[in-house]
Amino acid sequence: MSKNNENNILVSGGVLDLEKYMTSSDFIIKGDTVINAVNLHNNMHLKIKLEKDASLILNVFDYAIDLEANIEIEAYDNSSFKINSSFISEEKYELNIDAKLYGDFVFGEVDVRGINESDSTVKVVMNGTVAGKTTGCVLNEYAHILNKSEISNVLIPNLVVNTNEVEANHGVSIGGIDEDEMFYLMSKGISKATAKKLIEEGFILSIMPDDIKERIKNILVGR
Repeated sequence: MSKNNENNILVSGGVLDLEKYMTSSDFIIKGDTVINAVNLHNNMHLKIKLEKDASLILNVFDYAIDLEANIEIEAYDNSSFKINSSFISEEKYELNIDAKLYGDFVFGEVDVRGINESDSTVKVVMNGTVAGKTTGCVLNEYAHILNKSEISNVLIPNLVVNTNEVEANHGVSIGGIDEDEMFYLMSKGISKATAKKLIEEGFILSIMPDDIKERIKNILVGR
């Protein structure tokens, strides 16, 4: 599926599960590709080039003590990407996503879900750029943090759009556990601690495909 070429990893399609040694890598995507980076316990720096007509789904999950993740994407004509990033931050987590749409009819979406524990800090920066003289592009950026910390959080969505021929949206939110959801679960005889856990895990799992949900559930056993 992939091979090395002058420090680039060429991916022609299929599913690629990252290992720790691949968390600082350059990828060239030439087909319909899924990349999974699940709880690798490493700082990550991925540079990804989506060639014409290629597609990418990137699923990232971190149960972080003190980690930083950097994702850079360049997308060209008729390509598409979807980044699903979930995390639980125990002490410090920083996520930087930089997406550049350089072609026509590119679709890009970034969806971030995070839980910030009581003594933790979180910083999420999403930069999206749509180049001039492009047409038919869509770029959406969303980040939602369930905050349990008294320490500050930083969420920064940036869109730089150099053309009128684009649909671009972004949104962020920071909040706590929904008391109505807690009340509903506890009315069914579920303890407060279990209800809280179910809501938190449902929150971070909601953006993930089913196979990744199961892997994350196994990681969170005993949490």
